[in-house]
Amino acid sequence: MKTPEKAPEKAPEKEPEKAPEKAPAKEPEKAPAKAPEKAPEPPKQKAADELPEPPKDRKALEAIVKKYGVDTALEVLQKVRVVDLRSLAREYNGEFGIAGREIRNANKKVLIDEFKAFFTK
Repeated sequence: MKTPEKAPEKAPEKEPEKAPEKAPAKEPEKAPAKAPEKAPEPPKQKAADELPEPPKDRKALEAIVKKYGVDTALEVLQKVRVVDLRSLAREYNGEFGIAGREIRNANKKVLIDEFKAFFTK
């Protein structure tokens, strides 16, 4: 009996040779990361907590003008209600450019303009 002949074994197929892999391209070295710089802040106006308390009467308003200046006093007056501005204006009996009904009918802008005119003369 003949032994069946085995077919010659084939060598496992080799993968086609690839070109040697290139090393990954180096990234250009970056400077060490710095903390992000903050943009310079614009000059602040005085914060609300830095402004003095709104004046309740003429003496308090004049003290603010004397201590902080007219500009700061006008900023403080911007935060005061119109009703309170009218009361303050009435305390300047005749020293103001407006009186009586003009004060009663004046809006906030008119009253603040009158305070400005009074303190800058």
